[in-house]
Amino acid sequence: MAGLLDHLICYAQPRRLTDVSAWHEHIPFAFYLVDLLRPGLIVELGTHKGDSYCAFCQAVSELQLDTRCCAVDSWAGDEHAGVYGPGVLDDLRRHHDILYASFSTLIQSTFDEALPRFADESIDLLHIDGLHTYEAVKHDFDSWLPKLSRKAVVLLHDIAVEGRGFGVREFWNEIKQAYPSFEFSHGNGLGILGTGTDLPAEVARLLAQDGHHRQWFSSFFAALGNALTTRRALETAQASLREEVSLVAQLKRAVAENISAAASQGDPGYQDWIQRHAFSEADRQRDARSGR
Repeated sequence: MAGLLDHLICYAQPRRLTDVSAWHEHIPFAFYLVDLLRPGLIVELGTHKGDSYCAFCQAVSELQLDTRCCAVDSWAGDEHAGVYGPGVLDDLRRHHDILYASFSTLIQSTFDEALPRFADESIDLLHIDGLHTYEAVKHDFDSWLPKLSRKAVVLLHDIAVEGRGFGVREFWNEIKQAYPSFEFSHGNGLGILGTGTDLPAEVARLLAQDGHHRQWFSSFFAALGNALTTRRALETAQASLREEVSLVAQLKRAVAENISAAASQGDPGYQDWIQRHAFSEADRQRDARSGR
């Protein structure tokens, strides 16, 4: 799609990538969409550890937009995300507050309880990612529809997931008939709905792409998302390897110290054992060079 080089934010590296990776492949598009839409208010329903929400906030920060952001979640979990304790929200706050508290609010609440906090026609970008049953996602969409502005875009995650009670796909196939739409199949699937009647021109063009351009655009962001998740996997593997190397080095030092301590007590059997098994000076120098 023409104009991608005018939105370099989509190539930015995210500041927050947790072990909840389901949304990671869509972060480059989230950056791009915030730049394209320039929303006055972003609301996310269902935040968990905050990878998607912090991507929206990071884009707002780096683009220096005059945008307010709100995340709504009970931070108690559900049948699809699992049940989790207060530590999840505490960890998110430690990352979020120092970077984004000037324009962003984390609201610990049910989605329905949070509705009165938002004026009608005030939300420009709504991300729905709560309980993924058909009934739940339909209820969330219908309940929050009056809160959407005339330029609003709605994101629905997990439209490619089937089974385990997931019903987002079914709802997506219904609702996309009523609005201009675009969908990604990678990263569990992401649906983009242009619910507003006065969409920004670039957003309208995105949603109106023909088959060839849609395929190219989808492949482009799938490649960006895959590169991001690959980098994350490599970093995780490298960190794990460093931990294992450090543990082995600690064990080797502990064994050597225990052998030396026993030998210093005068047991002649240990003297013979040391000669046959203890680490040589060459071993120690090799460890030192490798940083062990």
